[in-house]
Amino acid sequence: MQDTRYTLTCELVDHGETLTFAELCRSCGVHAEWVALLVEHGVLEPVAPRERQWRFAITQLPRVHTARRLAQDLDLNASGIALALELIDEIRTLRSQLAARETLDAH
Repeated sequence: MQDTRYTLTCELVDHGETLTFAELCRSCGVHAEWVALLVEHGVLEPVAPRERQWRFAITQLPRVHTARRLAQDLDLNASGIALALELIDEIRTLRSQLAARETLDAH
């Protein structure tokens, strides 16, 4: 069995910050064509609309990293990544709603 270890690092940032297309690719270690494919499939949404001049909210970084892991670990294509992330988002929303309801019920 292969021992795979990951180191998670984070940095507190201003949520209003954006990254250029090139900065996003460099930060995540991915190719521009792959990011363009993610945009085409609705996985990522640039805040500036013109391709090659795209800017992305810094909050998109974790999404790109998750998409990359889904592609590498599960061998998903862009459509599969889009579906998986949609389901992950839905689960998070439902868990949040459940936690809020449980908090209200506890009082």
